[in-house]
Amino acid sequence: MRAGWVLATLFALCVTSTADAAERADRRERFKELAQRYAETAEPASATLLLSDLFALADAEILENLRAAGPFASAAFLQERLEAFAEAWGGASFRVLQREGVAKTTLTFALGTMTRGEPRASLRIYTSALGDASLLTAVIHDGAAEFHAWPEGRDGAFGVLTSWRGTPTGRGSRPLHLELWRRVGGEAITRVWTSADPFPEGLWATDFAVQDGQVRLRYEARYPGWRPGCEGETEQEDLYRQRAGSDQLVLWRRRVVNGWHRELHAAVTRFFVALSAGDEKTLAELVPDSSLRGRLPRRLAPDAACDQRSPRAPATVIVASRRDRDRESEPWSLSWHRGAHGWRLAAALPVLQ
Repeated sequence: MRAGWVLATLFALCVTSTADAAERADRRERFKELAQRYAETAEPASATLLLSDLFALADAEILENLRAAGPFASAAFLQERLEAFAEAWGGASFRVLQREGVAKTTLTFALGTMTRGEPRASLRIYTSALGDASLLTAVIHDGAAEFHAWPEGRDGAFGVLTSWRGTPTGRGSRPLHLELWRRVGGEAITRVWTSADPFPEGLWATDFAVQDGQVRLRYEARYPGWRPGCEGETEQEDLYRQRAGSDQLVLWRRRVVNGWHRELHAAVTRFFVALSAGDEKTLAELVPDSSLRGRLPRRLAPDAACDQRSPRAPATVIVASRRDRDRESEPWSLSWHRGAHGWRLAAALPVLQ
């Protein structure tokens, strides 16, 4: 009787194991099928739906193993299972990170990056305890994602900083998005900081580093007169760190690089606006030479060419302009000089062609 019960139990386990293996294989095939459709679709809305379905399959795989507990719920085993998904289709990569919490609760972080031209990646956060598991939150952003080590808080609470880096622009910068998630108030996991707050219009970083609970950024400071790919334009270097007694990141220090260019184009922008509106008071301020003011065409407009600044005369910059007339565009050269009162227009001449 006892032997029969053991055999029946072993048979049931084998059937269950076979069924689980078949389900996992089916899940991988479904992932491969959806990934191929995702790579081929040209419709943004369809791509977003397919992306959600892809990550839902990864969720199912992770949650199944977290509920199985034991070695199946370990970060190493989950990483292996997700790498099987990545091998099924070459355009995916995954990274798993785990941290133990109180009351034997474990938080599992998973990053999944999918490529279809431009990469997109999702951060998924799961909680598991006593054989139960659930998806706490999920966010998706453009770019390839990466975890960065973050020190524990004053109360022992841990944090995870995640970066999403987009495709390089060809001028040394790339889109960057950052999020800091921390366990706050016991078991809760919360996004306590995002780069979207200080950079609501986006961040294009030329350098980026995370160390000892600090984030260092060097990035393009886009402003009126900024031209993509031109040399000598203004950049900023920021240092963000946590204020004492707070989980928030704050701007600790900022250094401006080539600030002269932004100052120059603040004056240039005022000049073109004043010229178009006939604002003689502002023109008199920016163009002190009255004879030069009298010779200026009223239909001058900014041009997209890069500014010219000689290292031998850094206080003088040539700014390109154009005069639209009779269906033609006549190029003009505006010479700006920086003196005691800031940037002033010193000369304006049509460019000989």
